[in-house]
Amino acid sequence: MRRTSLLLLACSIAFSFFASGCIVVHDHTGNPGPQPTPAPSNEPLDNLGPQQSPGYHLLAGASTMLPAGDLGYLVTANGQGGYRVTWTDTQGSPAHFSGTITVDGTIDPSQTHGFSGQESITFTGVNQVAFDSTPGSDVDGVDLVSSTDPIYLSASIDGATNPTDVAIYFTGATTQVVNISSLDPVAFTSP
Repeated sequence: MRRTSLLLLACSIAFSFFASGCIVVHDHTGNPGPQPTPAPSNEPLDNLGPQQSPGYHLLAGASTMLPAGDLGYLVTANGQGGYRVTWTDTQGSPAHFSGTITVDGTIDPSQTHGFSGQESITFTGVNQVAFDSTPGSDVDGVDLVSSTDPIYLSASIDGATNPTDVAIYFTGATTQVVNISSLDPVAFTSP
């Protein structure tokens, strides 16, 4: 069983606050604060970046929760070009997660690393990383720093890419609550 101390901290916080689910905290404070039950996004869509891709503004430094019994992705940001994309299945199934994160500028290789160390992360160009893993109930992910905003996330679970099959959770800058993206692929920026 591969769990990092950060994962244990995040899950213990989740259980103490919510009695279920798992939280990924971007700001490393370990204090997620109260979190509502995620719902389909009521965060306004915006056209982001030079490509004018539809996407969302993330609340910088916010935590994002994955409800117990669900599987999917969680996206957080620090508001200064740092992003974390994590994924898990709270039921521990053998679901395989994969995808790409692309930016308009460059991704700093020295600040790009896995969340658990068990995921595969590959640079496919100076502006794109590909990832994949089968985390079970553990949390895998990628931390990266981009020279530009937004990031463009294309995510799949067992090859499915439809937003109704792939939940991407995030905390919106406008609503300040956990939302589920209505898009995949989707752009994210912070602030």
